[in-house]
Amino acid sequence: MIEKESDFSIEPREDFMPEKKSKYVHHILDIPLTPLTEKVGTRFLAGTNVLLSFIEQPPGATFPLHRHPSEQILIILEGSEEHIIDGETILMKAGDVCIHPPNVEHGGRTPTGFKGIDIFSPPREDYLELMRKHKKEI
Repeated sequence: MIEKESDFSIEPREDFMPEKKSKYVHHILDIPLTPLTEKVGTRFLAGTNVLLSFIEQPPGATFPLHRHPSEQILIILEGSEEHIIDGETILMKAGDVCIHPPNVEHGGRTPTGFKGIDIFSPPREDYLELMRKHKKEI
């Protein structure tokens, strides 16, 4: 989705290890892309007490304001987002991290597009259900 290269770009993995798969180790590009909105997609990886979301938001995309009971940490790896949290708008760029307390309204818009990581604890039930539903459709 994002054309600009950065230090954080993830490339398809060359097989430098034996074919043996581990239930503990995953490659991001092997995780199915799940749509969150018409333009925004993510790759979910769930643990027992945490949910990771490798989010990809193209230029011009908006993520609607919302709130949820899980604590969330957003890490911007590439690009930028005009991030809104608790009524405050902040331009987040690659390397910025935002901690969202539970039930605090947040969302944003990205003129440049961005790739990032969202960490949810405890895992969001609605996202776990979306993840399960999307896996069935593939």
